[in-house]
Amino acid sequence: MNLKGRVAIVTGAVGTLGRGICKTLSKEGMRVVIADLAQRECDRFADQIGASRGNALGIEVNVVSMESVSKMVQKVMGALGQIDVLVNNAGVIVIAPLVGHKVEDFDKIIGVNLKGTFLCAQAVVPHMIQKKGGRIINISSVAAKRPGPLQSAYAASKHGIIGLTQVWCQELGPYNITVNAICPGFIESPMWRDHLSPALAPMLGVDPSKVVNTIARAYTPLQRPQTSKDIGEAVAYLCKADNVSGQTLVVDGGHAMW
Repeated sequence: MNLKGRVAIVTGAVGTLGRGICKTLSKEGMRVVIADLAQRECDRFADQIGASRGNALGIEVNVVSMESVSKMVQKVMGALGQIDVLVNNAGVIVIAPLVGHKVEDFDKIIGVNLKGTFLCAQAVVPHMIQKKGGRIINISSVAAKRPGPLQSAYAASKHGIIGLTQVWCQELGPYNITVNAICPGFIESPMWRDHLSPALAPMLGVDPSKVVNTIARAYTPLQRPQTSKDIGEAVAYLCKADNVSGQTLVVDGGHAMW
């Protein structure tokens, strides 16, 4: 698919990964919908990557609400007239042991990561079917391939995203809609800084600020962390690829191979 002028919705767009994805797609000539929880932040980021030129649009959305997701899709169709790509990137994490893991935290993670992916696809797909083509790219995690301790809900949600990807690939293939997943690896982000690094630092015997680099050096053949740009480039590839579907692209420096 030629990306120039195409429309991509990116959920969780103002986070670290979302920004990398949006910037890359914008550079490819796509019109990018910046979809996240706070309208002001969406608008601010949209302005940075080209709202004044009609290349970016900020829309507030709560992916766990079908009403909110439906309104987002209606706004996109009204403003831009088409939806070519959906990147399901919105995600949250809570780190906790099995014993003591709060049920409300489990429900929240499954709700945002898994149900949110389902609801966004359900709202977008009818438009893709009508135009006989599209791309759905679901952001999973290396935790779906090699989960660590304290990640019960998060790993389950990310495994589930791969399952949805494989199901939708079969259902939507006849409509020329490809569905793929990406598993990011070790990326400096608030998710790592606020949750994973503090939990893993005692196990590794290092300061939390050094966790990502320590893991990348020790457990990946390339011995370096990944970046949001790496994930953006992977998304752009899957947007362009006409005959790739049902796949899970792991961008983790080779970690999950081991």
